[in-house]
Amino acid sequence: MERTTSGAGRCTAGSPEQRAGTDRMALLEEIAAFVREHGEILARYHLYSMDDLKRIEQECWRLHDEACRRGACGSAGGLVELEYLIGRAKEMKAKRMEEERGP
Repeated sequence: MERTTSGAGRCTAGSPEQRAGTDRMALLEEIAAFVREHGEILARYHLYSMDDLKRIEQECWRLHDEACRRGACGSAGGLVELEYLIGRAKEMKAKRMEEERGP
């Protein structure tokens, strides 16, 4: 499933009742670790298969959606940047694969 709306455009933070009592710190730590792990994805795109990039992208979306659900969407700015980098890495990977196939 391909998403067409960027993270910031699809944020739908839950109601205050849904957000009350949730532990956002653990989620924010998970997001920070994920962004650190994949922050250089554009420089290393050639090391990943297209399936790997899609899997990382889906995890990025999952974390962003969870942050929005817990009312911490504003804290997930790093994920929006990472979504962009993943998209660029996928484009570069596709172009490289096309070039390798030749004319």
